[in-house]
Amino acid sequence: MPMLRVLHLAGSLVSDFYYNLSIVYAKEVVQPVGVNSYYAVVHPDSLWQLGTSLDSLSEKMSLQDMIPRLPQIDVVVPHMFCFPGMTSFRALFEDIIGIPVVGSPSHCTALATNKAQTRSVVSVSDVVVAKAQQLRRGDKLTMQPPFVVKPTSEDNSLGVTLVWDESQIEAALKVGFELDETLLVEDYIPGREFRVGVVEYEGKLSVLPMIEYLVTEEHPIRTLHHKLELKSDGTPGKQPEKPAVKPICPANVTPELFKKLADSAKKAHVALGCRDYSLYDFRVHAETNEPYLLEAGLFWSFGKISMISRMLQADGQNLEDVALQLWSAAAGRTRVACGSLFKYSKSEQVAKV
Repeated sequence: MPMLRVLHLAGSLVSDFYYNLSIVYAKEVVQPVGVNSYYAVVHPDSLWQLGTSLDSLSEKMSLQDMIPRLPQIDVVVPHMFCFPGMTSFRALFEDIIGIPVVGSPSHCTALATNKAQTRSVVSVSDVVVAKAQQLRRGDKLTMQPPFVVKPTSEDNSLGVTLVWDESQIEAALKVGFELDETLLVEDYIPGREFRVGVVEYEGKLSVLPMIEYLVTEEHPIRTLHHKLELKSDGTPGKQPEKPAVKPICPANVTPELFKKLADSAKKAHVALGCRDYSLYDFRVHAETNEPYLLEAGLFWSFGKISMISRMLQADGQNLEDVALQLWSAAAGRTRVACGSLFKYSKSEQVAKV
């Protein structure tokens, strides 16, 4: 069997924060037997490096110089978290250069990166979301605390603030508007918090063992510092070894609650147009036991520290085997022009929920 030639796409064009975040995950990616790995890394100065590992990268070069130097590649595995990394660079490699990309297509990731648009799309498919308001500078706030203020398109809880009373509103909005022109002000849902992963297996959607984040009165939501340990310069260093909000996997849920969460996650996967895998955060109301979708996260770096990887391990599956299966399936997709766009065919269609 020929070796699968995989290009790992990492870094960030936007900032050192997102560059370091990408590298934290990219350096942990598994290396399955039967795979030849290559790396393309973009820096905030717009320059690129290429190499067979993150420890043996070339001198920096421009995008124009980088593209002709790419080796023969079967598939791209993205490890980028900034907005261009989640969208434009996926489109560059898949739609323009013509190399298949693992994960959702760029139009889907662009949608899911926007929390407000995600809510609008999934709610039409009967996925429950909390009451919320989009807010721009100068708009009148009509929501009443307690609520959560979120930049619409940021990741890793950057700029997120839980507001308990009116005295905290001004500061929360200031923090949010420093990062985004549009904020999402969303009712706070008291209760439990879960992360739910969906993976496509042989044309069917499978929901993995879930992660519960053990929120407390002292830490009622997860913030940036619960997710990442920052360096002295404010950029990501690693995941915290002992986070204040502890994750447990598999989560202790009843069969009824598992089904509710799983059904909502699969509906969201289909509604958003996801491909290969997807990840969702939910709050389950303390009084009604009703799941509320918080946001979608369409990323998986295929390292042991990744959330979907932890779910697979809790399910007794081998991460390297699953990675090779998904990467090989993506490499086998064929690009076909259809009207004004490209469609990507594969051997089996995903079963409807």
